[in-house]
Amino acid sequence: MKPEKFRHLHGDSRLFPFAARTALRKKQKRTARILRTAGIAVLCLAGVLLVRESLLRGGQPEVPTVPTPSPSPEVTQAPAAPAESIPVRTVTVDALAATGEADEAAHASPAPHPTAVPEESSEILPQYRELYEQNPDLIGWLRVDGTAIDYPVVQVPGDNTTYLRRGFDRLYSTGGTLFLDGRCVLGETANALIYGHNMANGSMFADLVRYRDEEFYREHPAFTFDTLTQEGRWQVAAALDTTLGADELPYYTFFDAADRAEWQKRVDAIMALSLYDTGVVPEYGDELLTLSTCGETSSATARRFAVLAVRTDDLE
Repeated sequence: MKPEKFRHLHGDSRLFPFAARTALRKKQKRTARILRTAGIAVLCLAGVLLVRESLLRGGQPEVPTVPTPSPSPEVTQAPAAPAESIPVRTVTVDALAATGEADEAAHASPAPHPTAVPEESSEILPQYRELYEQNPDLIGWLRVDGTAIDYPVVQVPGDNTTYLRRGFDRLYSTGGTLFLDGRCVLGETANALIYGHNMANGSMFADLVRYRDEEFYREHPAFTFDTLTQEGRWQVAAALDTTLGADELPYYTFFDAADRAEWQKRVDAIMALSLYDTGVVPEYGDELLTLSTCGETSSATARRFAVLAVRTDDLE
């Protein structure tokens, strides 16, 4: 029997010739070292991610506080250029459906180059200036009382994948960051759409699904979403469950409409799916905001849960 054949033997090594026994032990030790090193690396990575997600809020900043106002010269704000109308897209998936690709991108490029900071930012609300300097992709802050939803909202125009798996600090995070659809323009788009993951640890938009319960809605009929330059309060108009691709006019394709009739048709399609009657009926010209997250997902269907809200001037 040739010596090299002993390397493939299994069982009591005492029966092997000395050379084969020595080679087998070296191979076993080498394999054990590799497995031990890989195990330690995996444990360290898991520990880092656990600390980041639990103690560091997944890379999200602390809730900003309004600083004490100080006298400042009045600044005249230049009128904004009119935004182009965004046509309705006929699609069957939303931004959250690209999570798999976003995982790979976030690992490959953990810190993408942020949007350039404008030279003049004195019109930004004081509580958001420091955060904006940290990450100029910031476009607002969303807070829902009675829930853990109290996070910044970011946007990369034309891109819905950057923050699917990145925290506000632009490093990898399983929970990502709440983000405004890249096709929306705040103050211009008829319906602004904000996405967030439904995380098992209760972060991001996990608490949004509490609006399935009408009693919870009655206790929390409104929430706040501030832009960088203006505080805002929003009244919940509808809460709905749906399945990707199941609706003729899905909410995640509604940004703008060609005319009043088209706008009404899109709003009616959303309101028809509402789980209960809120008594709030959007009217043409209202500023709309939709919060979207994942519902229960199986191999056959991908569920979505959304809340449609109308802006109100009641800030009390």
